[in-house]
Amino acid sequence: MKVDRQEQDQARRERIARAAFELFARFGLEAISAQDIARAAFVSRTNLYRYYPSKLHMLLAHFERAVQETREEAVRRLRAGVPPQAIWQLVAGRMADLGTRYRHLVGAVGYAALGMRLAGGPPQGRGEVPPGVQTANSLARLVEPVLVAMRDRGMLREGVSLPLLSTLLVDSCLMALIHGEHRTQKELLADWQDRLGLVLGGVLVRGTPAPFGPA
Repeated sequence: MKVDRQEQDQARRERIARAAFELFARFGLEAISAQDIARAAFVSRTNLYRYYPSKLHMLLAHFERAVQETREEAVRRLRAGVPPQAIWQLVAGRMADLGTRYRHLVGAVGYAALGMRLAGGPPQGRGEVPPGVQTANSLARLVEPVLVAMRDRGMLREGVSLPLLSTLLVDSCLMALIHGEHRTQKELLADWQDRLGLVLGGVLVRGTPAPFGPA
């Protein structure tokens, strides 16, 4: 019975996040009220806030699910022997597609993920963790398996901190999304290629080609 309740809770949580995202995608984050989301998800406002304390949490939850699904596919392909260069193309393509299709939501996601570092840490005197911390961690976990594969193939210099490198790569991509004016996926991927090239330039073994590039 406890398992059934947990499954029901998870299904309701996912339904709320999906309904919220569909509304945000059509009308924007600010134009949608909690009551709009509750109505679309077939829950009361009380239940809505039981699962998510804010609209931003709902937006990030849906985004994190897309990130997790991409990571799971990337790991499956790496285990099947697909080269890390091809996985970079997969990951970058999926994330660039999200970034350009939902560019009107990118600012909220990007600033949430970068917020704690840009602000110098979470607000003092509060026990709660800012919602963007989990999103930033999800993005770093998306990149890290590819870096592990690159390290295992001798593509990275010895002693490189993969968690730190993952964070630097993710932050570079988020900054491009926030401050760039990319009209197409191709433009965004080209920008990422330049930025990530600068980050990886000092950690790739000499003669190793860049593992990414425009699709």
